[in-house]
Amino acid sequence: MKYTQAKDVMTRAVHTVEADRTLHELSDFFLDHNVTGAPVVDAEGTLIGVVSVTDLARHVRDGSNGTTTRVHTVYYDELAANYADEDLEALHITETSTATVRDVMTPEIYDVNPHTSVQQVASVMLRSNIRRLFVTRDGHIEGIITSTDMLKVVRDL
Repeated sequence: MKYTQAKDVMTRAVHTVEADRTLHELSDFFLDHNVTGAPVVDAEGTLIGVVSVTDLARHVRDGSNGTTTRVHTVYYDELAANYADEDLEALHITETSTATVRDVMTPEIYDVNPHTSVQQVASVMLRSNIRRLFVTRDGHIEGIITSTDMLKVVRDL
């Protein structure tokens, strides 16, 4: 297959997470959908940010009050690549936390339109040091392009 535009590379089935979900619900969402990040939408379904396992870990690492449990082992291997052992030992999820996805998400959105060239997609991802990019039209998500999707483009050259 020849990939020329974002619409040729993107994954159309995108799992979004609502901004008012709790962090416990977010953790379950990541596990249920076998993803490490997701676009965040408001009540109208408009894209307002992105949240990842890294955002969740950063929030947990920085501390919060309440009863805690260890970070789920599914996340441990991914986090181990980015954090020192002593930092990983300190990671906990606060069960009684009132924090929501909105509190930990990254509000900066990187998106392209469906007709953006794959070269431009790669440039944005490299320049911005991001692992996922959204394909949008009128503020609504039509697809997502991940670094894995871009590797498929390279493989099929």
